Amino acid sequence: MNINLISPRFVNDGVASLSLSPLQKEYIELFENKCRCGEYSLKNRTCECGHDDFEVIAQKDRYGIGVDTVICKNCGLIMTNPCLDDKSNNDFYKNDYPYIYRAETKPSEDIFKNSRDEAEQIITFIRKHTGVTEGRVLEIGCADGRNVIAFAENGYDACGIDLSKEYVDFGKDKGLNLFCEDSETFEKRGLKFDLIILNHVLEHLIDLDRDLSIIHKMLNPNGRLYVGVPGVKALSLGEYKGDFLLMLQNAHVFNFTKTTLCRVMKKYGFDAIFCNEGVYGIFEKGDRGVIDDNVYADTIQYLRRIERISGDRGKLLFDRVNDIVRNYGKGEVLLYGTAMELDGFVQNIEDLSPIRGFFYTDKKTPGQVVEYVQALTNELKCILVIDATKNDSLLNEFADRIKGDEISVYSAYTDLY
Repeated sequence: MNINLISPRFVNDGVASLSLSPLQKEYIELFENKCRCGEYSLKNRTCECGHDDFEVIAQKDRYGIGVDTVICKNCGLIMTNPCLDDKSNNDFYKNDYPYIYRAETKPSEDIFKNSRDEAEQIITFIRKHTGVTEGRVLEIGCADGRNVIAFAENGYDACGIDLSKEYVDFGKDKGLNLFCEDSETFEKRGLKFDLIILNHVLEHLIDLDRDLSIIHKMLNPNGRLYVGVPGVKALSLGEYKGDFLLMLQNAHVFNFTKTTLCRVMKKYGFDAIFCNEGVYGIFEKGDRGVIDDNVYADTIQYLRRIERISGDRGKLLFDRVNDIVRNYGKGEVLLYGTAMELDGFVQNIEDLSPIRGFFYTDKKTPGQVVEYVQALTNELKCILVIDATKNDSLLNEFADRIKGDEISVYSAYTDLY
């Protein structure tokens, strides 16, 4: 396997990129000893596209754990390879994971309560892109039920499953409908769902074919699947401080971009309704497909650019704008924002040929801009909003007004939620 590290920082030197607690250090050492002595076994895997031509781009994760992160040269999917086998993986999540990743020894009342905002964001996202405001909901990997309770209080018939008995019991004591089971066991109950939630779970799954097939069976014909995973290209938004190394975790089998997630989901019978580079997506049941495109070169180029500017918020934002603009042809992008911000960003756009023009927020309302856009539907392909102060409301207004048109709406500061 070819080794082509993103930078020398990614060599396996045992040095963590995070500040670790004594508890984390203790369990990291225990985990590494189990791998060395053979108590935990590793297995090599082929890519989801069916090929095994990999390039090693990192040899450790953010905890300093020696693990190879590779990119498939046939499709561009990033993954951990080799990874733990099924038995070792199950034992890892029961015995080591809570103490390395959560840095806690038991469920926390404070974390349970403070997670409510994130749960409400998920509900808002789902309602916006699916219209599903009621029905039976299942969260796979629900932990203590912090999302399940939010769905229940918003009128859904919600339940959850998780492998941690301690966390499940914590949620059950609050009256939540939780089960300490894996999806394969739970599916045998014969229940069908209008909505299934995989919130920061999919990237942990070793056998996507098995697990997504089970989910496919449990969804009603018109059911929807919500998937939230860390997004590689969200580094441009400042996620993980723009540092790819901080994103890498030995427990994450996969690291997705919007493109690679949608292609993998399509392979296993799910069509994207909406997906962003967050990566947050809504999927519906469809036919199985094949992974037939390759974003290897684009992804490698992106990661090397990000490595050069990691930690510089301004440069990360400029890189994001260029990453959006370079995907469009001549005259296909319209910019909208404040005069000061537009001026700053325009000066840093590497290729101005895709820019048809721009409007200032103090001169034109979103409605007036949409009228202009609709008159050029066959020519304009993208509205790029550059306004940090009114960003979310502007994005939503544009998205609502041009719904159904073949025009994308992006922001320099955030993905459209």
